[in-house]
Amino acid sequence: MKRKIIIFLSVVLTLAVLLFAGMSYFIGLQVFDGSTQLVNNENTREVPENFWEEYRMNYEEFCEKHKIEKVEIISSFDGHVIPADYIYSHQSEGNKNHKTVVLVHGLGGNRYTTYPYAAFFLEKGYNVLAYDQRSTNENTAKYTTFGYWEKYDLIDCIDYVLEKAPGQTIGVWGQSFGGATAGLAMGYDDTHKKVDFVILDCPISNMEWMIKDNMKDMDIGIPVSYLSWCGNIVNKLKLGFFYKEADVASAMRNVDIPVLIINSKADTVTPYFMGKDIYDSIRSKNKQIWTVEDSKHAMMWIDYNQEYRKRVTELLNSIEKRT
Repeated sequence: MKRKIIIFLSVVLTLAVLLFAGMSYFIGLQVFDGSTQLVNNENTREVPENFWEEYRMNYEEFCEKHKIEKVEIISSFDGHVIPADYIYSHQSEGNKNHKTVVLVHGLGGNRYTTYPYAAFFLEKGYNVLAYDQRSTNENTAKYTTFGYWEKYDLIDCIDYVLEKAPGQTIGVWGQSFGGATAGLAMGYDDTHKKVDFVILDCPISNMEWMIKDNMKDMDIGIPVSYLSWCGNIVNKLKLGFFYKEADVASAMRNVDIPVLIINSKADTVTPYFMGKDIYDSIRSKNKQIWTVEDSKHAMMWIDYNQEYRKRVTELLNSIEKRT
């Protein structure tokens, strides 16, 4: 009798474990799908409504004023095409062998949404390389990973510029999701040694926090911590990394090139602490942080345009003196 009870309990326990594992995997798949398909090519084809008006920019005039060459860079990571625009400053006289800035757009944007910033860098005499991130516009690479896989596209873009402009000043500007891409790229395999400066505008600092934050208002009766745990396991199984590995602050510890971080205390998308955590983690003193009190997410260019220009101009001037 005792033996039968033990067998029965063992079967029940095994079934319970299998049921828990199956349920956890199913839940993890839903979290994984939700977190790695945040945008798609179709819904990022156009710029947001009233975008050009909001940024006080005439797109047609910009395109007429500058030579814009479409380039296709092949990903060294998984072979997809990275669509990009190489925009020439007048000072370069149509030559790629010139100082250049790579622009990395945020989630939901595309390479065209970086054009207002491109106009500024072009005024400063820099060529610009603006490209589409994964699953965005013409970049058909699958999965969005809060910068973890996206960093490989950026590194390929940096290498492309290095090949075309050896010995020239090269910078990286990334905003929000693009800030995470830029930060993780800088900390990967000493990529920061390939460039001269990096600007992070409202950067995401932590993939795990973002996923939990996106799930906190879900009223489904399941703890967010459990949902995140399930998603984390599936993410590791499918993509080969845990959420904690997409941590910009940790990645940037040893970055020693000039870094400018721009953020706002009123930002509810990438809260103030994110930029501050990245700033505090950088061991080098070659860093700056500019924080405003009242701008919404990634709106400092519009709200504090002259100050934004001034801060970046000072950084660029310091780079010119060093080189």
